[in-house]
Amino acid sequence: MGGTQAVISRAALRNNLGVIRRTIPPTTRVMGVVKANCYGHSTPICVPVLRDEGIDLFGVANVAEGEQLRQSGIDETIVVLGPPIPGMMHAYGQHRLEAFVSNARMAAQLAESTPVGASVNVHLFVDTGMARNGARPDDAVELLRFINGLPQLTIVGIASHFATSDEPENTFTRQQLGLFDSTLRRATDAGFRFRDVHMANSGGIFNLPDSHYSVVRPGLSLYGYHPTESRQASSGLIPVMELRTHVANVTRFPAGVSVSYGRRYFTQQETEIATLPIGYGDGLMRTLTNKLNVLIAGTSFPVVGTICMDEVMIDLGLSSGVQPGEKAVLIGTSGERQIDAYQLANTVGTIPYEICTNISARVPRIPAD
Repeated sequence: MGGTQAVISRAALRNNLGVIRRTIPPTTRVMGVVKANCYGHSTPICVPVLRDEGIDLFGVANVAEGEQLRQSGIDETIVVLGPPIPGMMHAYGQHRLEAFVSNARMAAQLAESTPVGASVNVHLFVDTGMARNGARPDDAVELLRFINGLPQLTIVGIASHFATSDEPENTFTRQQLGLFDSTLRRATDAGFRFRDVHMANSGGIFNLPDSHYSVVRPGLSLYGYHPTESRQASSGLIPVMELRTHVANVTRFPAGVSVSYGRRYFTQQETEIATLPIGYGDGLMRTLTNKLNVLIAGTSFPVVGTICMDEVMIDLGLSSGVQPGEKAVLIGTSGERQIDAYQLANTVGTIPYEICTNISARVPRIPAD
């Protein structure tokens, strides 16, 4: 087994990109969002697969992630989705990274940081309701004119971002889309043309066909999760990551024995307790204490006692027959049972994005398929 591992299915990743492509118009390009180590799934494993499958662009969160892609030999267009940070703006021109620009100050600083004779491609980012980054829609045309007057910057795109696209038929999402449409019309009426017009994240791709425009930006859906949980089973998407470990030790205890820190669990009867070498240091949230199940040979066993930094314990009962060395699945399939990131997220009141990206760097990512 080799200890705790996150097994990354390249076949599932290829499948998910195919599902996305079949959902959008054939002329719409795909920007694979690979930020945060491909949502915890491993940039070195996932990016080459996406590249081999003909992905059109890559989206990253910051210039460091863009530099990493360039250094790994990626030549495709890379768009930095986060705002340019003072002190890092020179990297856009140096590494041929495209920028999201939200205001005149940001545009001017980016231009000043770009060597004379060089040019940085920029996307005007419009705030239609996230209240995070972006230009006010009413200021968009004026800002485009300002950027157009900076010889170091070349306008190639206009973009926005949904706040609630994971909720089908959401009124606010429709309002955002209408605001972006009107901003786009004013910009084109003013004479601006864009290579890339994009707003659809995974939610927009699957729940709002009107938002596909010329580029879509799938993130979590690439890695196997529909943005709307109720549609996961019918989506055709396949989770890319299996989180697994092995049984390190099995010990029999009498009734009334406390297990792990804080004595938050007591054996109810004579039973066998197994120890697994995985804990919150690997990204298994401590808030899952006494709420998590693990699959071994198709059978579900409860995690009992406080989750430790490096270990968890499970209650096997007396007749499981589980032995040290057997595979234990925390995310994935065993027999006819499955645990996915949605189940873990619902247990602790979070989202599958956090579950996946929380798997720590000390867990080796192992390619499969």
